[in-house]
Amino acid sequence: MNSSLQSLDQLQRGQHGHIGALVGNASFGPMDGLVTLRLQELGFLPGAKLEVIGHGFLGRDPVAVRLGSTKFALRLAEARKVMVQVATLA
Repeated sequence: MNSSLQSLDQLQRGQHGHIGALVGNASFGPMDGLVTLRLQELGFLPGAKLEVIGHGFLGRDPVAVRLGSTKFALRLAEARKVMVQVATLA
C-alpha cells in the first residue's frame, strides 16, 4: 500500500485515508485558528481514519466524511484544512 498527502476536498467518494495534519487556510482570516480548534474538537486529529462518503452537487459544498462511526459535512474551505494520507492500492 502506497500513500500520498492530499487535502480532503480533493478526495473522491469512497477514498479512505488517515489525517496527516490540519493546515492553515487564509480564507478564514483571523478566525483560522478557531476553525482548526473546532475541527480538532470534533475529532479531526492526526492519525484518525476517515472515508469520503459524498460531495455536494457538481462537487460543491459540502464534503461528507465518515470519521470513526460519525458522519460530518464540511464546507470546502474547511476540507482544504485537512491533509489526508490517502490509502492507494499497490
